[in-house]
Amino acid sequence: MSSTDRERPRTRTPDEPAAPAARLLHVEVESVRWSSPDSGFAVLGAISDDGEEVILTGTLDHLHVGELLEVHGAWSQHARHGWRFEVAHVASTGIGSAAALIDLLTAVRHVGPSGAAWLFDRYGENVLEEIDADPRSRLREVPGIGPARIGATVRSWERLRGKRALRLFLGEHGVPAGAAGRIERALGPEAVEMLKEDPYAAIDVEGVGFATADALARALGVPAHAPQRLDAGLLHVLSLAELDGHCLLPRAELLRRSQELLGPGAAERLEGLIASGRVVADGDLIAHPVVDAVERRLARRVRDLAGDGPHLRLDRLERPVSGEFVPSDAQWAVVDAVFQSRLTILTGGPGTGKTATLRTLVELLHGRRRSVRLCAPTGKAARRLSEATGIAATTIHRLLGWLPEEGGFEHGPDDPLPGTDLLVVDEASMLSLGLADALLGAVGPRTHVLLVGDVDQLPPVGPGRVLEDLIASKLVPTVRLEEIFRQAARSLIVRAAHSVNHGERPSGNAGDQDIRDFFLIGREDPRALFDEVVSLADGRLASHYGLDAGTDVLVLSPMRRGPLGVDALNDALRARRNADGTPVPGTALRVGDRVIQTRNDHERELMNGELGSIAHLDSVRDQVIFAGDDGRRIALELDELATIRPAYAITVHKSQGSQAPAVVIPVFLGHRHMLTRNLLYTAITRAERVCVVVAQAGALDAAVARRDAVRRCTRLERLVRDG
Repeated sequence: MSSTDRERPRTRTPDEPAAPAARLLHVEVESVRWSSPDSGFAVLGAISDDGEEVILTGTLDHLHVGELLEVHGAWSQHARHGWRFEVAHVASTGIGSAAALIDLLTAVRHVGPSGAAWLFDRYGENVLEEIDADPRSRLREVPGIGPARIGATVRSWERLRGKRALRLFLGEHGVPAGAAGRIERALGPEAVEMLKEDPYAAIDVEGVGFATADALARALGVPAHAPQRLDAGLLHVLSLAELDGHCLLPRAELLRRSQELLGPGAAERLEGLIASGRVVADGDLIAHPVVDAVERRLARRVRDLAGDGPHLRLDRLERPVSGEFVPSDAQWAVVDAVFQSRLTILTGGPGTGKTATLRTLVELLHGRRRSVRLCAPTGKAARRLSEATGIAATTIHRLLGWLPEEGGFEHGPDDPLPGTDLLVVDEASMLSLGLADALLGAVGPRTHVLLVGDVDQLPPVGPGRVLEDLIASKLVPTVRLEEIFRQAARSLIVRAAHSVNHGERPSGNAGDQDIRDFFLIGREDPRALFDEVVSLADGRLASHYGLDAGTDVLVLSPMRRGPLGVDALNDALRARRNADGTPVPGTALRVGDRVIQTRNDHERELMNGELGSIAHLDSVRDQVIFAGDDGRRIALELDELATIRPAYAITVHKSQGSQAPAVVIPVFLGHRHMLTRNLLYTAITRAERVCVVVAQAGALDAAVARRDAVRRCTRLERLVRDG
């Protein structure tokens, strides 16, 4: 580079800010370009102290034209919309003009522009204080607001005032704008006094957490040793443990984690929490009362089912000795167990005949006019179960009748599932403590239950390890199929999965009669590993096997972050497959993107892990069309897309319960703390036709050497066994 090149100033784009590294701006709001009342997200036009035009984005829907703001955040450049300042914190420093006051008053129901101007003319710059002093009297004076309207107008004013007061209160005390919006929507606009009295109430708001609530509390003067802070921290540590799958924690571990978070003093407060019943002590184990009750109730229900005599009987039950499927001794033992006990478990790895056994059992019962219901934790797993048996299957939530407004189920102990001789639950390894409790609690007095699952897969999302604990209790009759059948034994995918499960490195070496459907590619350089995964997923596999790269090839990574994580792989694959897709405003999505739902939406039955694509953007209605892999097309509002993420690559955990024709798995040393035998086993068994593992040698060895990353702390095995 010449000295002339070094001295030549960089050319700015027309809308580039003068100081793109700035993190603090003082601005006046000039316009509200877009606002979502449901999510709180808004796009504002503003002018800075330096006279520069600024676009602000963030949880800003409580702000109005003419307000003076101090905003903290960062500049970013959007591919379509240009430079924007993404606001993390906002504080109002005043209202800059009469027009701003009128704009704010216009937002009050039934006031409108003319009523707002009338109020300002009457009370001037003190108009807000005048209304606050006596809202009913002042607003009743506005022409057009009579007795029929005044109630709604006052309520509208109080909501607006409360919302602004709460958002500004939170902003002034350092709460990020996004968290402030979530707190306002969850706790209501009148939450200022509640939070002043107990700032830790914000912990219960999804997406807020202890750190934000603690920062608010400390800003309000709550000392580090305050009892309310120590109590909130201890309860928060238990909640975090539940997110990691634990149902409870040993006392020493709870205190260790609490001291890291809070400093000294937690031990003394723990005794007070136990005495007050806010936590439960079971010997040296500490649990939240709700989780404690669920685990004990589930154990009692399991003991009741396992101890009850059989109610499902068939005369002249004969084992097939000819035909398309002749069950082995172990497979027929499953049928015997189902008729002898009201609760039975069928487990085993790939190729051992779980599906064929289940299909035979279902056909046998249907042939004798017995009612069978089939369900699974996810929609994907339910669809696979239907295809395997030829009988309609459903999600557990749909089977039990999820009631979104009540946050519970229609069917339960007081209203059990009617008319069911046998209830089959597939992918039972995915059952969390709460879901298992709800399901078994809804089983009728004469219904038999068969839990089917591969206990060697990843544990469920949510607390507990139900299937593993029930098997370990030895109280529930369990049949484990271990023989790999001849046709399945030819599959290198099946052999690789069993090798991993036994702690052995999988092999891609094939014999003359083998089905070459598993490949192991070594790449030691992370960049080369990344490029190989992207190349395979973007077209090589699809071209070779006659597949659709968009829907048939699935990339599974252990983690979201990092150079071989889901986020980086999604960026690279989208740049190849959908670089010109129309951006969806306010999101990182584009029309044409392959996407995944990341939380359960029971109302639409759009469940965590459901895959699809963004098929259409309706800019007039602010909606997109989600085209699911199951053929459904669902309209989603733009502010409902926070749980929709790109899915050219997904995590192994999100793939549970599903399969794809082709699977590509990067195994990278940077993911070392996530690499386990059951994670790699789960990933390999997602593949139907071909699986390719691209791995660093040390990372592959680390994965097959370790059974679990974290052993979950539960009591279900003991409670079922010992009562």
